[in-house]
Amino acid sequence: MRRSAPTSQDVARLAGVSQSTVSYVLTGSRPISAATRRRVEEAIEKLGYHPNSGARALRSRRSGVLGLMVPEAYGNDAVLMRFVGAIAREAQRFGYDILLVTAQEGARGIHRVVRTGVCEALILMELGRHDERVAAVIEAGLPFVLIGKPVGFPNGSVVDLDFERLGRMVVDRAADEGCERLLLFGEPGHRRHRNDVSRFLLGIEEQAQTKARADGAGLEVVLDAGELPDVPARARELARGGRRTAVFGLNGVTEVLFATAASGALDDPHLLLLALTDEDLAQISPLLAQIPRIDPRRVEISELAVRELVRLLREEGASPRVTLVEPEWVEQDVSDPG
Repeated sequence: MRRSAPTSQDVARLAGVSQSTVSYVLTGSRPISAATRRRVEEAIEKLGYHPNSGARALRSRRSGVLGLMVPEAYGNDAVLMRFVGAIAREAQRFGYDILLVTAQEGARGIHRVVRTGVCEALILMELGRHDERVAAVIEAGLPFVLIGKPVGFPNGSVVDLDFERLGRMVVDRAADEGCERLLLFGEPGHRRHRNDVSRFLLGIEEQAQTKARADGAGLEVVLDAGELPDVPARARELARGGRRTAVFGLNGVTEVLFATAASGALDDPHLLLLALTDEDLAQISPLLAQIPRIDPRRVEISELAVRELVRLLREEGASPRVTLVEPEWVEQDVSDPG
């Protein structure tokens, strides 16, 4: 049988170092001790490892460029640009520029960017539960950070919102507010292939089961797949007969907020609207000021991702790590100071 070519991960394992250290030896992007360099080079020679052309090109210089693989924009471009803008600003603070690569290119995009030798390191956004780009970026041998946490992720740095924690928070709030049902809009059932949605639903389902075992009441979870403007009508239908219903979604939040306000459903005592947004709802409209919201902390996550990548690039022997940022409830104080 034909043996597969050795990878930088094999080199790291044999040399007893992190994969990022192997990348530093290959690219010269930061100083490495003579002893560590010798172990890595001996492992490379023993395995017959041949680094890709992009890694070889970086051995003699630092490009000062970080690659950012962004998702195909859908729904709310403003959310994507909030990430991109924060990443670009934080990267510039450390003296790096950003090269944007679209996720439509998949693993081919990773290989293409690495072959050019332009990028010192990579940030990947919007990952699937099982994402082909992860294997490609590991094979590339460059330091990388994922904004998203795929299933069975073997090695590498992750910075992301704690979506399982988010799911538990939503269930707890709905139960505490006396809700019997929870309507999740934005087609979450059809988006389980995404790592964020799958983790969020896991938190929802586990916490709903925990609540049911604890008090026997349970919270019925409805995965809505309809059009966003019609969410208020479907929520009111679920709430018929006095069954209080909470409404929440990971995407399409602004559209549903305005549709709910326009339909008059904000004043329905049998509905509880919960919003996932980093925008001040009172600034958008006074009608939305009393809606409890969860801050997804997108800017903070973006900045942490850049700082983690800089750590991997500049700190000798830095090991990859997972950082999950907890979402936070932010409720507008609408009391009249007078």
